[in-house]
Formats: sequence, structure tokens, C-alpha cells
Amino acid sequence: MQCYTELLPPTAVTHALALPFLSPTADNLVVAKSSLLQIFEIISAPNTTTARLSLIAEYPLSGTPTALRSLALPTTPTGGHALVLAFKDAKLSLVEWDPANHRISTISIHYYEGENVALPPFGPSLKTCENVLTVDPSSRCAALKFGARHLAILPFRGWGDELVEDADAYGDVEADNVVTGEPAALKRTATLDNGTGDGAMTPYKSSFVLPMTTLDPALTHPVHLAFLHEYREPTFGILSASLQPSLSLLEERKDCLTYSVFTLDLSQRASTNLMSVPRLPSDLWKVIPLALPVGGALLVGTNELVHVDQNGKTSAVAVNEFARKASGFSMADQSSLNMRLEDCEIEVLDSKTGDLLIVLRDGTLAVLSFKLLGRNVGGLTITRVSAEQGGQVNASAPSCVTAMHGQHLFIGSEDGNSSILHWQRDTAAPLSKKRSHAQMLDQPPVAVADDDDEAAEDVDEDDLYAPTAESVKRVASVSKLGAVEAGSTYRFDLRDQLRSLGPINDFCLGKSPKAGAEKLELLAGVGRGYASRLAFLHREIIPEEVRTRELGNVRDAWSVRIQPKDTSESDDASAKVKEDLLFVYDCETTRPYKITNTSMVEMTDTSFESDGPPPLTISTLANDTIIVRARRTEITTYDTDLGLNQIIPMSDDEGDAELSVVATSFCDPYLLVLRDDSSIVILKVDQQGDLEPLDLQGSAVGDGRWLSGCIYAAASHDSQQGGLGRSPALWLLSGEGGLHCFALPDLRQVYTAPTLPFLPPVLSADAPQRRGGKVALTELLVTDLGTEEVKRPYMIVRSSLDDLTLYEPFHHDATATTAPLAGKYDEFEGLRFRKVPSSYVPKFDEGLDSSDGSDAGRPAPLRAVKMAGRSMVIIPGQAPSLLIKEAVGQPKFLGLRTGGKVKAFVPLQPTAAVTAENKGPHFALVDADSKLKEFRLPADGNTSYETGWSVHTVPLALPTEDGERALEVRHVAFHEARNVYVVAACSEVDFMLSEEDDEGGGRADQDDITLRPQIPQYSVHLISATTHKIIESVSMPHAETITSMKVLPLEASERTHDQRSMIVIGTATIRGEDLPAKGALTVLDIIDVVPDPDRPESSIKMKAVAREETKGAITALEAFGDCGLVGTAQGQKIMIRGLKEDGSCLPVAFLDAQTYITTLRTFGRSGLWLAGDAWKGLWFGGFIEEPYKLNVLGKSRTQMEVMAAEFLPFDGQLFVVVVDAEMDLHCLQYDPEDAKTLSGQRLLHRGTFHLGHFPTPAGDSSRTRIRRSWSRSWTACSMISG
Repeated sequence: MQCYTELLPPTAVTHALALPFLSPTADNLVVAKSSLLQIFEIISAPNTTTARLSLIAEYPLSGTPTALRSLALPTTPTGGHALVLAFKDAKLSLVEWDPANHRISTISIHYYEGENVALPPFGPSLKTCENVLTVDPSSRCAALKFGARHLAILPFRGWGDELVEDADAYGDVEADNVVTGEPAALKRTATLDNGTGDGAMTPYKSSFVLPMTTLDPALTHPVHLAFLHEYREPTFGILSASLQPSLSLLEERKDCLTYSVFTLDLSQRASTNLMSVPRLPSDLWKVIPLALPVGGALLVGTNELVHVDQNGKTSAVAVNEFARKASGFSMADQSSLNMRLEDCEIEVLDSKTGDLLIVLRDGTLAVLSFKLLGRNVGGLTITRVSAEQGGQVNASAPSCVTAMHGQHLFIGSEDGNSSILHWQRDTAAPLSKKRSHAQMLDQPPVAVADDDDEAAEDVDEDDLYAPTAESVKRVASVSKLGAVEAGSTYRFDLRDQLRSLGPINDFCLGKSPKAGAEKLELLAGVGRGYASRLAFLHREIIPEEVRTRELGNVRDAWSVRIQPKDTSESDDASAKVKEDLLFVYDCETTRPYKITNTSMVEMTDTSFESDGPPPLTISTLANDTIIVRARRTEITTYDTDLGLNQIIPMSDDEGDAELSVVATSFCDPYLLVLRDDSSIVILKVDQQGDLEPLDLQGSAVGDGRWLSGCIYAAASHDSQQGGLGRSPALWLLSGEGGLHCFALPDLRQVYTAPTLPFLPPVLSADAPQRRGGKVALTELLVTDLGTEEVKRPYMIVRSSLDDLTLYEPFHHDATATTAPLAGKYDEFEGLRFRKVPSSYVPKFDEGLDSSDGSDAGRPAPLRAVKMAGRSMVIIPGQAPSLLIKEAVGQPKFLGLRTGGKVKAFVPLQPTAAVTAENKGPHFALVDADSKLKEFRLPADGNTSYETGWSVHTVPLALPTEDGERALEVRHVAFHEARNVYVVAACSEVDFMLSEEDDEGGGRADQDDITLRPQIPQYSVHLISATTHKIIESVSMPHAETITSMKVLPLEASERTHDQRSMIVIGTATIRGEDLPAKGALTVLDIIDVVPDPDRPESSIKMKAVAREETKGAITALEAFGDCGLVGTAQGQKIMIRGLKEDGSCLPVAFLDAQTYITTLRTFGRSGLWLAGDAWKGLWFGGFIEEPYKLNVLGKSRTQMEVMAAEFLPFDGQLFVVVVDAEMDLHCLQYDPEDAKTLSGQRLLHRGTFHLGHFPTPAGDSSRTRIRRSWSRSWTACSMISG
């Protein structure tokens, strides 16, 4: 049995951190997507203000990080910061950047579980407790709160620690080191013993664990903690309570939290309590440390914000009407804001003024400003950012917010796309100062001591925790600046996004005319709230067919863009109009055509030689003024009017033997020609416009024998680090497989890497030779990949087995390099290549022969092209593939779905007259019928490829009087008979308890609050599989939540027993928390109606066939047997129902499960079924029809919180796949012949895999959708991480 694999990598952002990671001056963004760690940098597009995220590297982790923190260590190899990652179950990992290998490197791993840490015997386990990681702002130590009340302290070595330790070890420190302040080199170790090795000096010291009750006996229920700024010793503030805060016991435990500040003595492992602020609101849940000019800490609650300064003075502000009701704490009233602070994220916006940005759960923005009175905070003011100022540019709920350089903010989200925002201030006119009497008389003013200087002099020098004089002056200056800028506002603009498919609420398999008759597509409902949308996923790119050219028997074609001679006399190249030519080979002749938007005109009165063998390639040189045609035996050049210029035959040096051209490479003004005797010819355009060969005699290029090669030069605007230079360079693959690079035109060897055939993880010039494992390489290509804004060079090598390997260049200045060519050219000094992970599977190609049979069995060479604003590589063949790189992803191989075999792939140049209404093609294909078809790649901005899939997203919204109402997609299903998708979506509305549910409870008066709770209002929609537009919508009753929706075959008539696919919906009615649940089973049929003439797809609509209300909520649906029955998980029972003629649903069998079933699955028509719950685990049983009866055959082990389950038959055996709440994938087997199963009563446990992703809860019943392809026996599970 094979193991599982991830079809889609995680895409939802859980944590993010901005830090100088790759170098001291770098502006990197580290993003954690569940178990995937990605490192980005911001790239500014040339001549624009647009900023784009560019992926540097990504690494799968063996766990799911719970926190990311930055750490400034003095011993990192790059001089940048290190990264601290916290994992579940009290684990820490210290990571830094390894510049030699261009990847992350783990310095140490610390874990605080097991026998070394004594936990209370009856307390909660580590996995049920929340971990809190915080790092001292001066990077002196890190603290990890784990378990119920344990605190682990990990000290780090600072800039002065190693000097003291070296002085103790060696007597004294040299005077030079003391004067310059340069730290001595620290010895590094790879041990995992927290630095306790003999004589090993690590960047960290020995850590220690202590219960929080040793700091203060009242710290029995800690809530959150964080290290504070502007203290000379590591000092942290902790929010805790002596009793567990509880909203249900609010009257007894009102204002029970206490904020305490402790300072740590790392050498003595002791602490001192500096202050305590008692009787704080009970709903506070986070501590945010603030730097100057504000200082202190901000305490975040669900209804209020509280600021505590270093002296214990508090300032608070209420943001809604519940703050006064839930707390008696004194606070300013801004309840008119009606803000919900649950799950909000707060980040420093402007470090000069101390303003903070608040990102609320609905994605809207607000600004928190402080009223500074000297060194004190006089009050807090919250201002919502209006939509005109960009307050609604972010539509996703935040999971993290981090500030970056250049006034950029990154807002990560688990519920939708993550955003890069840019902010700026709109400053009002500064306040004018009244002139003094001396200024009016033009007299010099009397010297008066500045208030800042006086405040600085008043600082007590003996106060250990007092701020410095410079900081006091800075605070006073900023307070004046805040008064001047009191009328300032902030403006936010969206610059870039990280697309996300998380959480996947539901998915199904469907068919679409665009995908092909025999191909399936995957539809997923992704995202929450305003960020929700429909995602159509395909394993291949589906281009849009534009037109078919009637050109007869087409075998191959080439497209070029030329610069005509007489178009314009202007020197501006952009002002000149260019023309497009198409050369078509029909197995006999090669005919040139001039291309327009709608037609093609054959060029007849030219000197172009149409007869003869087919061209290998046709391209241009000299800024598109020379057309070059390469044949097997010659190179021919033409002008833009196809007048003959040159004929360059291919012969050896003596001129006796004729050689054949194998491959060519164009890079203006050079042309590389590789011949069949492994020799090369380099042609260059001279000043007269002729191609002249470079003198290769006596050089390594002319004397060597080469398998493949290319000429590469970076674009003029490409200035990214890690490139290969802007000057053209010759890259060659030698006969032994070594990599060689020569500068043009002097042909000096600037780089060599003989170890390329071993395909090492890091390729360098000074790498030692290896033994064994050598791969036979056949082709080499160096080119750019990416979009127009973000492009990176890559080296692609092909083996004799048609495997492709990608390498990315980077530079590392090694001090002990032995490369003989290092230092000659700056562009190649310290050049190395890092292998990029790729998943290319070679495809079998039946047509591996050329037209003349000279290259039989050799695949067509790789081609670097530019299409749809992207630089990509084509892998030709009967089923061509594209190598595409998005700016935020790694290069991915995707096939082209063209509907048949392909003879030739022809990249086209988009015409100048292409508009939004008249979109031109991107490429053309010669199909099996020898027809030339033009296609266009999706370029609407809603299609992405960074996941390795073609993902097209469509937002779902309904028109309203005020515009559109966005819908959140919760359930999807495919109706194969009607070729439509059925979608259940919802939007948030205010909850009002109906009069019939108020059964004398005295709760009829509900108008005393304005911030009402929100519940989903559901509706069902029919979506066209062709146009992806809404055909019809049906609203569900108020407060009725759809928990399950499927298209099931039901028996439509009791007389004829005909079965028809119908929409079955299970719902649960939301009532008060003290009222019993109700549910309903609704059956909808799709009928034919008269269509709207403007909407041909509107010929169908939904009709209610049956509806039955139940006492318990319906939490799961499934078809049972082959007689058209539907099974429902209703309350604590499993009920089997059949549809009657009168519209009712007749129960025919039931099973008392004594628990709420969340997962219900059946195995075809066999009658076998699965039922899972969160308490008793998994149930396995059978269903018989005569008489109708449900039987339980076996059960899984207890204490398994089942989130999803599915049958997985394999090799004649029956397996069951289960996903639980611990993110584990279990494989169970039903084998009644095994003695361990007690005749099948116990399911055998065959294996467990840790997924690292939490399954997606569908609706309010917390279960996961799983679909299976019966012919291939595979299962798929959707996750929150996307």
C-alpha cells in the first residue's frame, strides 16, 4: 500500500515576521504556512512604485510552527538576524541563514518535555495548552511559556559575553579587540544539549525551566506575557489571574486579571517583581510591548484596550457597548465604534509617533494613537480608516501583521489572500506659533532652557530602570510632533497579494466543456467571509482557443517580429511600429506570411528561398532588423523585406567535409551554432549588419568538444542579487558533462564546474570530485523565469533519460576558495548554483524523429520564450509542457491541455492593436490534422500556477440595492445530468430570536444592544460549469444553517421506481443556547423552464420536492444502497429515509448511536457504511434492504476524535482512512479472519501518518469532506491550511 502525498502545498499564512535574514541590510519576510516555511524579499518594479514579493526559498518543516521571533545574534554567518521557531509540545528551534549553501541551517533544537520537566499529575497535557514565545528586544534571552504554568528561559550570548568568557579562559583580552569592540569568534557546535558540551561555545547558554508560581504564587492562571522595551535587564510583563477567567461566572470573577512586571537576573536565575496592576478587565487576552516614544505595554481585550506605562499608570478606551457591562474598570468611551477585537492583530504603524495599526477580524483597518504628555500617556484614541483612505483594501481576517521597510505592511491570513500594503500620511498644515514681543522688535530672544534639556537633566542617574537622557528628549520631541500632526490621516494602498486556497471548506469533482469530455476538474469552496470564492483546479493549463488558420498541410511554423526600414525616422524604438511575420513549413516549402489582427497575407515578391529542407529555427538579430534562418547545412540571413543578405555554409576548418547544424542559440548580437561533430561556431553582427564568425582557434572554446550550450545575458533592468550579469556569456556543456562559461567576445573562461554530472545539491567551482552516481547529461539551457516584474535566472540540464534538473545561481564570497578563476570577473566571483526541487515526470513521445530523420530518437530541444507577460520554457513534444514561475512560488512544470497530439509549438508575438475587447493569441499549435490553431493563456489576474496546479478563482456575490453582497462558499456539489454546480453559500446577518422560540423566556425585548451577534444566512445557487455564473438562487429560512449538501440518486416515484439525481440538504436551526436544536431535510429537483434570451444557461431552475422538519439537527447525509434511499445523522441517531409521492420522507430504518455523528460514508452499493464522531471513534457496519436494517460490524479504538473517514479498497482488501483532530492520518483494515479483530469487531490499525495540517471543519458540525474516484481507489482530504 502506497503512502499519502500532498496534492496541494499549504497556502494559508499562519505566521509572518520581517527581519534582516540574508544580510544585515536585507528586508526579508519569513512566512510560515502551516508546515511550510517560505522566505521572501520585496522587489520594486523599475520606473514604478509597485512592490512585488519575490520568493527566495521554501522548506517543508517536520512540524507546525506556533510562533516566529527574530533574534540578533553576533555570530551569524551573514551578519543578519537569526530565527526562533516554537513548535507544539514545548519545542524550540534556532535557525540561521547559511550563505555557503544558500539555505537555512538549524543551530540548535531545545525541547522541554519528558522526564526532565515535572508536570502536575492531574493537570492538562502539553498538547492542550497554548505555548507563548517571546524574545527580549535586546536579544538577551527568549522565554517560552508551555504547559499550564511553566516558563523556559533560553539565554543568548551577546556582544560582550564572549569577551568576558575569553578573559576568564585566557587571562586577558588583547587591547586591539577591546579598543575596536570586535567580538571574538565563537566556536559553534551542532549538539542538542543546550550548549553544555565540553569546551564548546554556542550562541546560546544553558536554559532553565521554572514554574511561574516561583515568580509569584498568584500566577496560577497565566494568560499572556511579553518582554518589554527600554529596560537594562530582561524584563517581561505577564497577564494572569489567581482564578480561571470565565464569562459564564462573570459576576463572581469580574475584573480578576492582574498585570505584573518581572525583571530577570540570568546569571543568578532569579527574578524581581517591579510592579503589579490588579483588577483589570477579565477579557484581556494579549500583551503587546511598546517602544519609545510611547513605552510600556498595550493590553488587548475583546471590548477594550488598556495601556500600562512603566510606572503602572493605566489608560483605557472602550470600543463597544459591552465594555461597560463586562468590566468596572475606568476607561474612555468610544463605544460608538462598535468594534470587535476578537482575533484582531495590532502592529506598530509609525515608529516616530507611536501610532498602531489595528486589523480587525473582518479585514477592516483602524489606527490607535496616543496622547503624549511629556513621558506620560494622557489617553488613547481609535480612528477607523475610511474606505476612501484604503480601510477596506484588505478583505481577509488577519492571522499576523508585520511591519517592513519602506512603509510596507504584510497582513497574513488563514481565511484568504494575504496582502502587502503601503501606507503614507496626508499631513495637514502645521500649526503656526505666535511671535514673541522680542521677535516683533527684531531683537534676539532671551536664552531659555529647552524643555527637552530640562527633562533630560531631571532623569535620576541612580534609577536602574529609568530611560536615558536621549530617549527623554526624543519622547518630548515626538509629543510636540504629535501636536503638529494632529490633523494627519493615513492612506493605505494594496501593492501585492499572496494567494491562498485556505481554508478549503468543501470540494467536489466535476466536468466542464473547457476541460474536455474525458477530463475532470476540481471545484473547491475556499476562504471565509469577504475573501471566500470558488476555485477551479486543473493539473494542466487549459488555454483559450482564439481561431484556426486555414493554411493547408502545416508541419511546423515560426513567428518573428521585425523592425521595418521605412516605418519611422524617429530614433525612439518604442515609437516605431513593428510587424509580425509567420513562416509556415508544409513538408515541401516554407512560405512567409505577414500577420494582422484578423488575416494573414502571403509574401510572394521576396528573395526568400521557399524550397529546400525545413528550417531548424527562424529568429531575428540586430534589434529585429536581420532575419536569420538556420538549416541543417547553412545559415541564411535576410533583411526585413526578406531580401537575401548572406549564406553561411557549415563546413570544417579545411572545407572538405560538410557538417550539420544540431542546435542554435540567439542572444543579440550573437548566434551560437552547435554542429554534429561537437564543435561550435559563434557568429556576431558587425557594424555593417553582417554575421561574422569569432576566431576560435587556439581558445578552449574552439579546441573543446561540446554536447550543448547557450548564450545568456540578463535584461538591462534586471539588477537582482544572485544574477549572472548583464553582459552576454557563453555557457557550454562539455563531453564529460562539466559546466563551462566564457565571456564574450574575448572568449575568456570565467567559470567552470566539473562536478555538474553528479547533480550535487550545491554546485560550485571548487567542489571536490566525486565517485559514482554520474549522470549522462545531454542538454543545457540558461534562461530567465518569472514575470516581467520579478525574473530570476535558472540553469536547466537534461539527462539522457529525459529528466530535467533546475539550478538557481547565487553568490558566496568564500574566504578560503580554491577556484582558480575567482576574482577575475565580479559577475562570476563566488558563483554557485543551488538545486531547486522540481517534480517533472518525462512523458512518452511517439514522434521522436525529425522530418528528415537525422535526429531520430532525440527529443526536441528546450525553448525559452516570452508569453503572456512571463518568461517560461517550453518542453516540446506531442503533449507539450511549460515551465512557469510565479513571483511568489518555485518553478513548476504544467502540461498543456490541447485536446489532441501536437506536432509543433509556435510562440506568437502579441500584436500592437490588442485591447481588452480584442485579445490576441499567445501561441499557436500544429495539431494532428496539420491545422494551425491559435490559443491564449489565461491572463485575467485570477489564474495562478505557484501551487503546481492551474487555479482559477471566481468570487461569488449577489446583486443588492447598494451594490453586491459577497457570499462565503460552504458546500459544493456537481449535478452531472444538468452539467451544473450546486453551491451553498452564506453571508453574516444579525441574529434575532423569533417569537416562537422565545417560549415565555422574557427575551422578546432584544433592542437594548446595537452590536448584535452574527449568524450565517444561507442560500443555494446553481452555477454554470461553462460560464461560472449564477443561474438561479434560493434562500433558506432565517437562522437555518446548512450542515450538509449532496446530489444523491433518489427514487422519484414509488410506482415506477425511477431514480433521479436530486439536491438533498440537511440543516440545523440556530436558536438560543438553552433551547433544543431543530433540523430539516430538504430535497430540491432541477426542472426545465423557458430561458432568458440573453442568458441561454437560464433554462433550468430549482423546485422544492420535499421538506421534513426533525427534532434534532441533521449533521451528515449519504446515499444508502441502490434503492434510492438517503441516510441522515439526525441528533443521536442514524436514520434511513425514502421519498414519497406526497413530498414527505418516510423513515424505514434507524440506529441509536448515542452520540452526535459528524461523518457518514457508504461504499457504493455494497451496503457497507462508516460513521464517525468525536467521542466513540469510528463505527463500521452494513445495511440490508429486506427487511431494512442497520447493523454494526466493527469499531475502532476509543478516544479518537474523528474528523473525516473514507473507504479505501486496495488489492482485494478493505481499508479505511481516518483523519483525527490530532492531525494524524490512520489506516485501518476490516479483516474478520484475523484473530486479533475478534471476528471483525475491532478494526486493525495498520499505520499512522502525521499530516501537520488540521482538517477543514465544514459548517458548524466540524467535519471534513472527502471524495473518491472509484476507478483509481484514492481519497482526498481538505485542510484548513489550503
